[in-house]
Formats: sequence, structure tokens, C-alpha cells
Amino acid sequence: MKSKYNVSDAEWEVLKLLWKHGEAIRQPEFLALSEREGKGWKRQTLNTFLSRLEDKGLVRRDNGMVAPIYSEEEYSAMQMKEVIDNLYGGKVSKMLAAFMNRNELSREEAEELRNILDKK
Repeated sequence: MKSKYNVSDAEWEVLKLLWKHGEAIRQPEFLALSEREGKGWKRQTLNTFLSRLEDKGLVRRDNGMVAPIYSEEEYSAMQMKEVIDNLYGGKVSKMLAAFMNRNELSREEAEELRNILDKK
């Protein structure tokens, strides 16, 4: 099962840096930002990561500017939906049951979950 938006670790780092920046950025400035963050990517390497992310529909490049198409929260929600659809037949209840069979839930987490469900 391959995720529609599957990204490599390096592509994930690029996305996180774009989200951290918070708005569209010129590609040379983005390279400088990545250097300040200690990434050590060369211009061509970064361009390759951006091309891959653009092909996956996660990044937009236009007139030398680069920006993520989705916010971090939107991307996380899309990933979670894909996992639930693929592994649990689209049933959140099945996902929670599988999680609960292997993990402990604190009293605070259980209360938070009850509150979320009550609001829905």
C-alpha cells in the first residue's frame, strides 16, 4: 500500500521548513534559510526535492517562488484519512480499537477524547 502523498525523509524536512517559514518564499532565499537551519543542501539537491514535492501536488512553484499547497494540519489530516481508509476500511472506530489494543490511554486523554466525541 503506497500513500498518495508519501514523502521521503528529506522531502519531509523541506515541507517542515516551508511550514515553519509560513508563507511563499523565493527559491534562493529558501536555500539560504535551509543553510541557516543546518541542512547543507546544494541548490540542485533542493531543486530536486522541490520538483518531487511539486510532482506529488504538495508544493507550488511559480515565478521563482515556492510555497506548500497544504498547511501542516491539512497534510496530516489527509495522511490520517488515507491510513484509516486503507487499513481500517474508513472506520475510525476500528482504528481506535486497534490502537487501544496495543496502547494505554491516560485518564486525561480519555476525557479529551470523550469531549471531542460529544462535540461531534
